[in-house]
Amino acid sequence: MERKHIPETENRLIILYTLRRLGPVTAMQLLQAMAEADLMNYITMQLALSDMESQGQITQRAHPLGNLIEVTGEGDFILRSFEKRIPASRRALIDERTDAWRDRFLTEQMAPAESFTLPDGRTVIHLRLLDKAATLMDLMLYLPAGKTLTLLPERWRACVQVTYSTVLAHLTTDYDPSLPMPDITQTESVRQCGLEEWLLTLTDNPSAPAIDLMMSLPEEHLARCSALRWPLVCVEIRQFVLDVLENAI
Repeated sequence: MERKHIPETENRLIILYTLRRLGPVTAMQLLQAMAEADLMNYITMQLALSDMESQGQITQRAHPLGNLIEVTGEGDFILRSFEKRIPASRRALIDERTDAWRDRFLTEQMAPAESFTLPDGRTVIHLRLLDKAATLMDLMLYLPAGKTLTLLPERWRACVQVTYSTVLAHLTTDYDPSLPMPDITQTESVRQCGLEEWLLTLTDNPSAPAIDLMMSLPEEHLARCSALRWPLVCVEIRQFVLDVLENAI
């Protein structure tokens, strides 16, 4: 379908309307929505976003997936004042796709994944599970030179929940809250990062890691006991994550 010319002011209202329906999204996610609905192209959207941000209609905040764009009070006022200038057919087009877009974009924001190559040729797979601004789990897997995984973000989104629950189960199996507060070695770290949040930082080998893990847990005792189990389960956890990623799609 060939998209008809849309006036600049209407483009801005469409962006505001879409952002209000979806909530905060990255520029790439917004572009996907605009392209799938055949509403505007990349250049048109970027020019509109730049002007809208300079006029205080939208703002951006940092996120691991990329800056999230959201509507400001000024932008909301403009939308409420001129929303009817968006043709009903275009509002309906956005409305009917909102739920699917929102579910997909939230999953992407909660489970970012990336890979990069080290100077020695090894590939690092970086997997995260987020809850708003908090990091629930942060995994780094180190692969031999030449080994990669295609479609990593899609694979990770397909298996993130089972990975999180399995890693947590491996670390907390046989947990006994009545045991004394355990000491931990220098290769593990437990520090408080919130009122009821303890960050567990683990590696299998500080000088040549195959897996690094950061995980948020609600109690210091649980975090320390989990650190004690880490040397017993880190190899199994690494292999499980690799297997589930490879078989995810």
